[in-house]
Amino acid sequence: MLLGYALVDNTVEFSETKSLTDLPLRVSDIQGPGYYELREGFRFRHGFSSPKWYLLPPEHRLLVVTPSYEASDALNSSERRAVLFGAKPCDLRAITVLDKILLGKHPIYTLKRRSVVGIIVEECLEPGNTCFCAVVGSGPTATSNFDLAYARLDENTVLFKPLSKLGYELVEALSLREAAREHVEAYYSAVERATSTMLKRAPSLREVVRALEKSINSEELWRSLSEECTGCGNCNYVCPTCFCTEIVDRVEETRSTRVALWAGCLTYTYGLVAGGHFRRELYTRYRHFILHKFLFYPRQAEGLLGCVGCGRCITWCPLGLDLREALSRVVREVE
Repeated sequence: MLLGYALVDNTVEFSETKSLTDLPLRVSDIQGPGYYELREGFRFRHGFSSPKWYLLPPEHRLLVVTPSYEASDALNSSERRAVLFGAKPCDLRAITVLDKILLGKHPIYTLKRRSVVGIIVEECLEPGNTCFCAVVGSGPTATSNFDLAYARLDENTVLFKPLSKLGYELVEALSLREAAREHVEAYYSAVERATSTMLKRAPSLREVVRALEKSINSEELWRSLSEECTGCGNCNYVCPTCFCTEIVDRVEETRSTRVALWAGCLTYTYGLVAGGHFRRELYTRYRHFILHKFLFYPRQAEGLLGCVGCGRCITWCPLGLDLREALSRVVREVE
């Protein structure tokens, strides 16, 4: 099974790819705060979905109970082997983060992750307007935990970079020739331009972490930062590293099922529990979302950030709120 970004009904989704014609090879995505559009071109970054939609589906059954109270595990132990194709470097980092937190602890994630037998990464040589992976160190190139990476210099030239045994076997099977010097130089120049462009879009990670640590008790600052947020949870649902789920039991006519559903920490119901609400005010949920990404994830994921700089939370925010601007403001006002 080949999983990657595919054109589905004039949109791009991370899903099973049936043929090469499904791949978004002839489109470009134009992204901005609260804005997304597909046009003709060849520089595609990503859509609202990511490999997480396969590894940790938005809804997945855990248990089935019959009317005679016989319970059975609903997880499919015969998961097909999968290859992730065209995942971006930010997606790759997100998978690594989820591995640190969920692998071995969440049944469906562990099952699907172990079905992945290969990861082929498309490196980004021209970042989108909401991308900032270079700021958090997750791109624009892939450096580890993949089998084969490729970069499209132009519509007719592709550079391949194998890392694992499988990657080298694929390169050999494709009978590729060694890259010309001018192509390698063009590749590194493009990487340098992309990195430089993104580093100008947000303060340095060191500044951000230091300022966020000082801002935790700055209620006035966080109220101001979150005043335009509606708590819709879009940023949670498009984020490739958000992993919160809630368990729901559904009673049906012939059976009952226990399912796991994505939960967003910015939504009001997230903090609603028996006996009260532990984050009733929106500013506390907004603060938690950002602090979790930059301060708390490293404690869960062995030093890795929860933000991979993909920019999805910016593109898919209906109000066009820009995380980079929020971080810049925290740095300015706290420092």
